[in-house]
Amino acid sequence: MRLDVTLFAQLRDEVGKSFEVDLPEGSDVGTLRRSLEAAHPAFARFGRRALVAVNETYASDALVLSPGDVVAVLPPVAGG
Repeated sequence: MRLDVTLFAQLRDEVGKSFEVDLPEGSDVGTLRRSLEAAHPAFARFGRRALVAVNETYASDALVLSPGDVVAVLPPVAGG
């Protein structure tokens, strides 16, 4: 299945605003995360600290993805 992934903050600066990723049917967020880490060094730096939202709701790694899901990845941020 093909998913559109939108990136924010530092990931957006390093990788780009969005891109497509192909995953096998029935893949979960954990599989997506590992795929992103393998494809782009910027993701590997953040590891599990990066938040993944699916259809505008934060998702655990166990959430099974479906074609057409809207996926966003947000690196950890600090503010003051």
